[in-house]
Amino acid sequence: MNKFFLILSGLILLSLNLFAQQFSDLSRPIPFDPEIRSGVLPNGLTYYIKHNEVPEKRASFYIYQNVGAILETDEQDGLAHFLEHMAFNGTETFPAKTMLDMLERNGVKFGKDINAYTTTDETVYNISKVPTAVDGLVDSCLIILRDWCDGLALTEEELDAERGVITEEWRTRRNSGFRVNAQLAPTVYNGSRYAERDVIGELDVIKNFDPKEIRSFYHDWYRTDLQAIAIVGDIDVDAIEKQVIELFSPIAAIENPVSRNSADTIPDNDEAMYAVATDRDVKNVTVSLNVRHKYQTDGTMAQLRETYILSIFNSLMRQRFSELTQSADAPFLGAKVQVASLLRDYKIFKVSATARVGEEATAFEEVYSVFQQVLNDGFTESELERTKLNLIAGAENNYNKRDQVSSDGYGKALKNVYLKGSSLPESSFNYQFVKEVVPGITLEEVSAVASKYLGDKNRYYTVVGPSNAEVDFITQEEIEEIISTVESSDLAAYNDHTPVNAELLPVKPQPGKIVNEKELKEFDAVEWTLSNGAKVIYRFADFQKNSVRLTAQSYGGTSIYEVEDLPSAVAVNSFVKTFGIGELDPISYKKVMAGKTASSSFKVGPYIDVVAGSSTPADLETMLQLVYMRFEEPRFDEEKFDNQMARNYKTLENKVKSVGEIVKDTLNSILVNGNPRALDFNKYYLDQMSFERMEQIYRERFSNASDFYFFIVGDIDAETLKPLVEEYIGSISSTGEKEKWVDHGHYFPKGNNTYRIGIPTHNKSSVYMKMNAKAKYSRENVIYHSILKSVLDLRFMENIREKEGGTYGVGVKSSASTIPQSRLGMEIRFDCDPTKAEYLRSLVLAELDEVQKNVRQSDLDKVVLNMKKNAEHQNEKNSYWLNVLQTYYDTGENMLDPEYYDAILDRVTTKDIEKAARSFLKSADIVDIIFEPQRFQDQM
Repeated sequence: MNKFFLILSGLILLSLNLFAQQFSDLSRPIPFDPEIRSGVLPNGLTYYIKHNEVPEKRASFYIYQNVGAILETDEQDGLAHFLEHMAFNGTETFPAKTMLDMLERNGVKFGKDINAYTTTDETVYNISKVPTAVDGLVDSCLIILRDWCDGLALTEEELDAERGVITEEWRTRRNSGFRVNAQLAPTVYNGSRYAERDVIGELDVIKNFDPKEIRSFYHDWYRTDLQAIAIVGDIDVDAIEKQVIELFSPIAAIENPVSRNSADTIPDNDEAMYAVATDRDVKNVTVSLNVRHKYQTDGTMAQLRETYILSIFNSLMRQRFSELTQSADAPFLGAKVQVASLLRDYKIFKVSATARVGEEATAFEEVYSVFQQVLNDGFTESELERTKLNLIAGAENNYNKRDQVSSDGYGKALKNVYLKGSSLPESSFNYQFVKEVVPGITLEEVSAVASKYLGDKNRYYTVVGPSNAEVDFITQEEIEEIISTVESSDLAAYNDHTPVNAELLPVKPQPGKIVNEKELKEFDAVEWTLSNGAKVIYRFADFQKNSVRLTAQSYGGTSIYEVEDLPSAVAVNSFVKTFGIGELDPISYKKVMAGKTASSSFKVGPYIDVVAGSSTPADLETMLQLVYMRFEEPRFDEEKFDNQMARNYKTLENKVKSVGEIVKDTLNSILVNGNPRALDFNKYYLDQMSFERMEQIYRERFSNASDFYFFIVGDIDAETLKPLVEEYIGSISSTGEKEKWVDHGHYFPKGNNTYRIGIPTHNKSSVYMKMNAKAKYSRENVIYHSILKSVLDLRFMENIREKEGGTYGVGVKSSASTIPQSRLGMEIRFDCDPTKAEYLRSLVLAELDEVQKNVRQSDLDKVVLNMKKNAEHQNEKNSYWLNVLQTYYDTGENMLDPEYYDAILDRVTTKDIEKAARSFLKSADIVDIIFEPQRFQDQM
């Protein structure tokens, strides 16, 4: 035997033996990644530092505060969140908004790269994707972290200015979900302080608190023993650690600190509790049995194993309900049995059913019966083994992509290390743990989760439904009677019916041939023409290791069909994907695909038909089989079609419309402006849907490989790919015909159209402007339009959010299209106080007028730098190269040419953007709407 082989075999056996020993005692802690430098300063502050080059020449900075709304007094209700805002409004080193200005001048954008959040238990800040090559910028970010620790200015001027912004955030958050949660909170949290703290706080406190209260909160809780920082990126770890020690050590520890653990406990309840929450925007009824469990992370391998057990349990329950919805007209609209997180130190076990009003009892009984089957008989070995295969395949895929974890990915994971006590091991540990430990998880352990987490102690029932329902909702007594009845019933055992030997593609196709090969030197790609006329454009790309992506596209879409066919054409996307594929129904398909990473999808769009796929190299053949089957072996199931149609008709019976749906429907009605192809979803629409016509349209769209371009990019070599392409793409049927999309005209309302529309809401107006203009296509026009959008972002942030405190944020979206016409679009929307809507709208119009005459050089510099920074690493993604190749074949434009993007950014001037703004805004048709409370409108 070869000596080298003996040595290699010995090393492999030694490695396996070491891992086996590592997992022999699961009571030991999970090992921490040795490449992460960590420490605790004498003042109690914790730090984490890691070198990471994804992306290169970038670094991310985090500060984790073990502080949240739960620590507030009644006089401070909402001030933990308010304080988070103030971290961006002035520190000892960076007065007022100078911090944000400095960062944005270096390409670090507020809201995208600079952000923060507050919950009941924690507050986290981040500055992400900071260019490390800019002199002094890393040093400045470290100083910002230090100031966030101990140097917020909290001036009365900035505090007063921010009151308006947070008032508008308070207004924006008052949606249906918020209102429902507020009604349930006293029961969910059993009267604890968690029931009283919703993070955003009380409006009276926000508007009127004494500045000493927020300063007191800052002093008491923003302290080094409750803080950690993390710096991850393309940095010198030794140098950064030295700076951290020098900068943060002088911060004094707080003497006699207030105890952090005094408020975060929920009292037990021995008797079951019950709560009903109603809201006008809720359409259906959800009934839930909930059991609250205290749970604290201990960082051991035993607990990690338990996490996988719970994950398997949740997955198996989802599969059971998924099968039920596939096999029959289930009595529920939604079903859930799972163990989930409630708070940092609490888990929740939930059994819930969502149904139409008046049908919730039947739905809950069905859901509880499925759960009771598990209590009685457990799961099956075949179910468990398939789920294990999926876990192992996922772990292997993650391991193969271990070099692609971003710095922000590490930053978010380290948050859990500090705040939750979890560990962050190196990637090889996770992979080996799953390979070695997960296979040993037994059926009995997974099945036992049901009884382990179902208990009488800390149980509560919740019912959520529409406030205008004309029937009484299910009571606690009725819920408990259903549970008792189901528990005493003789339920049939679950049958895992999939044939053991089922295959994805039992009969392989007759391969075609590559008949022509053309090198695309400028893209380092190749075009293969197949004997059936299909063209495959392939590029090797291995930055995203172990990943292959495919997109096939053809022109046509729904545009080639008459109006009467549109319901059936649109049904292709929503129905066919639920039927399965080939000989496999959806249930069998999931089981056959266990342990595989391959997937595929399709879409019939307005103008383009698409088939897509993705996989690891190991499952490449499976992915190409799926792509082949989308064309040659689609599956159609009339029974499933009829079941879904019955559900659709029944949905129309529910006349309840949320405010959001009213706004959406009203807006849509205005924008389509009589377009005969924009059909309402009503009984007439459903009556036009035909199973036979839907199937016919699908086969028409995906029956001609010669009309498709297949783009393949990823970590696979050409010689491996070629024979598979010949077999599975070269064998797809072709007619040789070429189709093109059809232009049915443009229906956007002409001119300036102003509306004031009353809606059933209480405390906010929504301002909406949409503009659309025909424009000659050029790369400059498209890029200038994008720059204009970003300049407006800055102007609205400064003058409407910050200066006026008028809204939580103005959303601006820009668009550019070439099919079916070359057009530019822009959308502006925000929520605000109804009494200020007209005034704030006038400010928006003033900014739109100003940007046509005066674009500030400083704004343009910030926007261009951020655009360049965002584009710098895009060529490291398969999606980028797919876009490059598709763009070239669609338009003939080369995205790699500097004139496509970079050169335009290098020479753009403020005059260019002013001219672009005038050209667009003076020619644009406009829809200008304010949605306002009906009662407010009645007073006008």
